[in-house]
Amino acid sequence: MERKFLEDMGIEKENIHKILDQNTAEIEALNTRIKTKDTEIGTLRSDLSKANTKIAELEKVDVEELRNQLQQEKEGREKDRKEFALRELLQKEGCKDVDYLLYKLGDTVEFDEKGAVKDAESFIKSTKEKYAGQFQDDKGGAGGTGSPGNFGRDHKERTPLEKNPYSKKGWNLTEQMKLELSDPDRAKKLKEEAKAAE
Repeated sequence: MERKFLEDMGIEKENIHKILDQNTAEIEALNTRIKTKDTEIGTLRSDLSKANTKIAELEKVDVEELRNQLQQEKEGREKDRKEFALRELLQKEGCKDVDYLLYKLGDTVEFDEKGAVKDAESFIKSTKEKYAGQFQDDKGGAGGTGSPGNFGRDHKERTPLEKNPYSKKGWNLTEQMKLELSDPDRAKKLKEEAKAAE
């Protein structure tokens, strides 16, 4: 709005100043709002562009492959859980070479839905009968015909140094830790045997 236009309308000079000041203030307020909206629009465009890029990346993902990987991971963990449960049971029952026995048993062991050995008592009984030489008998010796109980002499069953995780020949920190946790008495015995052999 121009001053001359207002003067031609016969408006007094004092009122013209007021009108123009008010007009200027309103225009500045509108310009500020426009700038704010322009900034918001720019931000939204940038966000939209980023979202579209992300969607394009996600569309490239092979969901079926991810499902397969997840399934394999679940199956692997389940297998590890079962092996750990079986290992723990065999060690608790005095198995001398758990790895060997796991190899011999293969996939024949049955597990319940929680991952524990099914009918553990029956399983241990049949396993001790089939692999008697792999277990300590009640007197602390190995089972089978070579057990110390079958001879009049006083034999003390000793673990071969190669299989003793505390000896120089069989040094194995992982097995040491497993023994310390699952069978502290056997760990102590093996330490003493290793020390005596040095």
